[in-house]
Amino acid sequence: MPTLNIYQSMWGMEFNQPDGFQWQLQEKINRIADSGFYGVSFDFPHHNKNFIEHAQPLLKQFGLACVFNVFVSNSNDFQDLVDWAKTLDCPPECIGIIGQVPPWDVNAIAEQTRDWLSIGNRAGFATYVEAHRNCMTNDLLFTLQLMDKVPELSMVADLSHVLLNQEWYLPISQEASALISRVLNRTQVFHGRVGTREQAQIALAFPQNQPWFELFKSWWLEGFETWIQQNTDSEKACAFVCELGPPPYAITGPDGFELSDRWQEALLLKQTAESLWQQAIEAVNKNSMKTKEAVL
Repeated sequence: MPTLNIYQSMWGMEFNQPDGFQWQLQEKINRIADSGFYGVSFDFPHHNKNFIEHAQPLLKQFGLACVFNVFVSNSNDFQDLVDWAKTLDCPPECIGIIGQVPPWDVNAIAEQTRDWLSIGNRAGFATYVEAHRNCMTNDLLFTLQLMDKVPELSMVADLSHVLLNQEWYLPISQEASALISRVLNRTQVFHGRVGTREQAQIALAFPQNQPWFELFKSWWLEGFETWIQQNTDSEKACAFVCELGPPPYAITGPDGFELSDRWQEALLLKQTAESLWQQAIEAVNKNSMKTKEAVL
């Protein structure tokens, strides 16, 4: 059966605390490896070329892969990026684009998207587009139109951005669920973060946040089942990125310190994804057996 590769966000390993505390790069990568993650996710240009190059020997030492999230505004910059990425000892397994162009004209955005996908594919990188605020996929309805215009487009699903943008109430309506299903049907990479209609990232263990956590788990389970059904005979691996960002994504108290332990939450997200993946495999296998029995 297909496998799930779980990555930890390097951005998620930052603290931005009032006292300036940070883990050093080697400790970050050591913790990621010791906790059983498959690899590391880098955000370019937040993590610049020098930073990523400095991390390469550590990735190799600890046997970690990597993926990229890239903020780009034109084809030339993306071409330069993939040309550089090809020279790395540990090049990205895939690239998710956060297009820094305004989402006004879907035809123009579709043309740019096709060009980005072509550049990535020619370089040998699986290239997708992320559902993300403050970029060309800021709005879900525009993003769905873009997906219709570019049938070859696969998505990086960060559903916290989608939920916050749409400001859906609980319980989620059937109409909203159907829109999410359209995104999940085209998703290759899942970003692990839980949000609400008012906040992009909430603490996972707080009792008041459990209904939202359950919603995201139901979306991830649906997404995993869909991915497995589409890739049963494929050697590809599904990717899940634990991406709990530092403040101001993480909620802080009046002293400026976070209200929860984000590293422990990342480990909880990893365990959650692993459990949901097994549930998805069992569900797909069960449905497959029922289909075979019906045929017989």
